[in-house]
Amino acid sequence: MAIKITAKEAKERYDLGASKFFGTPTIPQEWCQDFSDDEIFFLQIRLSDIADLDTDNNLPHTGYLYVFLHTDNGNYNLRADVRYYDGEPSVALDDFNCAVDGYEAFNKAWLMELESADDTYDGTKLFGSVSGWSYEETEKELFMQFDPLDSKMGFLDFLDGYLYFLFDENKKDLSKITLKEEYS
Repeated sequence: MAIKITAKEAKERYDLGASKFFGTPTIPQEWCQDFSDDEIFFLQIRLSDIADLDTDNNLPHTGYLYVFLHTDNGNYNLRADVRYYDGEPSVALDDFNCAVDGYEAFNKAWLMELESADDTYDGTKLFGSVSGWSYEETEKELFMQFDPLDSKMGFLDFLDGYLYFLFDENKKDLSKITLKEEYS
């Protein structure tokens, strides 16, 4: 079973702890000095939001999961930095993406609407099967598929294809999730 993600632009006031793309990340205090100068905030998922939809228990159902992206000093050579926190975050970092050239526009929050979907759903989703896999290596298990053309966020909207976030062989080690780009 996959979880379809639809991104809706957040209103001026919204729950900072909500599952979202971009905007203000809410993180644990102890992480405040842990980010590199080329890192942007991509998403946070309040794991209780997906607990009823994650019937295969792919992820914990408490705490938060975050994806930050290393941008190689503002370029589009992206690497994933996936972090899990089993608790309630206490610090909101306003304007997180403003510090990286080329990513200043990605400070507006896009809230996630989550619903069950077929494994083969072709848009932005958690889990399921990878759409359009063309790599020579064996298809890896999908954590998330991001379709830049699936919303009006504008992130990588020049990419006619997908960003795949893939589990490592040990799905429980979320820090080993890798990122691949697929061009149609």
